[in-house]
Amino acid sequence: MIVLDVHNLSFSYPKRQFVFHHVNFSLKTGEIFTILGPNGVGKSTLLHCLTGLLSPQQGTITVFGNEITALNGKNLAQQIAYVPQDYHINSNLTVIDYLLTGRAPYLSFFQTPKKKDFKMAEKYLQDFQLFQFRDHPFAALSGGQQQLITIIRALLQQPKLLILDEPMAALDLSRQYEILKLVKRLAHQEKITIILTTHLPDHALMLPTKIGLLDSNGTLTVGSRDQLMTTERLTEVYQVPLTLAYVPALQRYTCQIKL
Repeated sequence: MIVLDVHNLSFSYPKRQFVFHHVNFSLKTGEIFTILGPNGVGKSTLLHCLTGLLSPQQGTITVFGNEITALNGKNLAQQIAYVPQDYHINSNLTVIDYLLTGRAPYLSFFQTPKKKDFKMAEKYLQDFQLFQFRDHPFAALSGGQQQLITIIRALLQQPKLLILDEPMAALDLSRQYEILKLVKRLAHQEKITIILTTHLPDHALMLPTKIGLLDSNGTLTVGSRDQLMTTERLTEVYQVPLTLAYVPALQRYTCQIKL
């Protein structure tokens, strides 16, 4: 089933040239789509369009056959969960209270979270070994802890499409490992479609993913990992000398800067 279909999408800020133009791709249930490109080319802007935060100048975005502009906020939040790069909040909410805001799409205006909502949030905290922070202020956590809590909040929306903007940017290696495993599990076992951005090609080489290469000209080239993850393509997109090398111990290729 087609979860997301993007057709001829273009976006520009007022009085500026296009950030990206004529973007086309579609994603099925349980697919992973990794968007690669250097910082500043518009990866986050593209995600803002896909989540309805920005309106493109042209093109259409459909979720399960419905144009995103026709979906109300509650229905959209039941379909799509988005974890931005800038996830910090200026409030005194505790971790558990912040997480429970992820259940809002399933509650009426005056309804409070139920026992099952608390149990769901607490289960994720235990899975990520963060339960000890349950009643801590969210704002008092480290950047990496806040990032993980924000990902958990997105999962509490029970989305069909999960969009992650640089989800491993603030994480150490052990937490990056956890997120990569989580992405694979959510896609393959829970059949959640996942879009993630990263500026590190190695992340894409660790996942069974469709690839989108966004270059500085605003062109998104979409294809398989074998088609697009080549030394020539990556060097052209990142404008630095790169090389791909197969590592037998890893049983995969790795991307490295050539110095």
